[in-house]
Amino acid sequence: MQPISSRARRHQRRHRKRRAQALTTRQVYRPNIIFFTGAGLSAESGVPTFRGKEGIWHHDENWRYSHASSLDTDLAGFLAFHNQRRQTMLEASPSQAHYLIAKLQPKYRVGIITQNIDDLHERAGSHGVIHLHGSIRFLVPKGFRSPKYRQPWYKDVKMGERCPRTRSQLRPDIVLFDETVYEYKHARRWLCEADIVIVIGTSLLVEPALSLLRNTNPGASVYYIDPDPGLSSRLPLPGEQIVDGANRGVARLLQKICHD
Repeated sequence: MQPISSRARRHQRRHRKRRAQALTTRQVYRPNIIFFTGAGLSAESGVPTFRGKEGIWHHDENWRYSHASSLDTDLAGFLAFHNQRRQTMLEASPSQAHYLIAKLQPKYRVGIITQNIDDLHERAGSHGVIHLHGSIRFLVPKGFRSPKYRQPWYKDVKMGERCPRTRSQLRPDIVLFDETVYEYKHARRWLCEADIVIVIGTSLLVEPALSLLRNTNPGASVYYIDPDPGLSSRLPLPGEQIVDGANRGVARLLQKICHD
């Protein structure tokens, strides 16, 4: 396990101080719950995962369009592939697990960090979601992948559609291989200050998400929800695994840790 950075330790000290102050003043301390979600959660809604026989990456052409190089080698194919992916995600509906997570936000301090590019968390009613890998809700100009250039993605994007500010071809605002993830520092701060971390439906094989989890507050309770019993052999942090799908696993866990 990698050592925790000095910055992470500072976040943790501030978090412990705030918690102690709440207890001293007899305020009701609401635990800070962070959900870290992956493709297994969206699979409950019918969105294809990446790995496995039916996974997106099972086909070589799909794998190619997950790399930044395809923006230069086959832009038309890249746009067609991701237009179709977006349509599949828009046709999906939030799952029971998405709704259960959203219902917690008014009662607890809940943060959601997702590796998924769909908007199922938002459609279930969640807000303030950190999308590490971008989102199908936005487009950015090629060569200018920055939040300040985002614009809504309302329909299929085609060759020749350009950003009015940069005059560059528009592309989905999603993170490809060889590109940096979004909001890494923001997500790290949330994990440093967490009381409870719930990891749902992620293979724990992809960086930098794996390293990100290692910044979790050492005093936090960590839970993993995944139907793969083999996940227990590669947990980045000590914790309890619930060997079940996202819908049933989230329902079981929340019944255990939430009492109101």
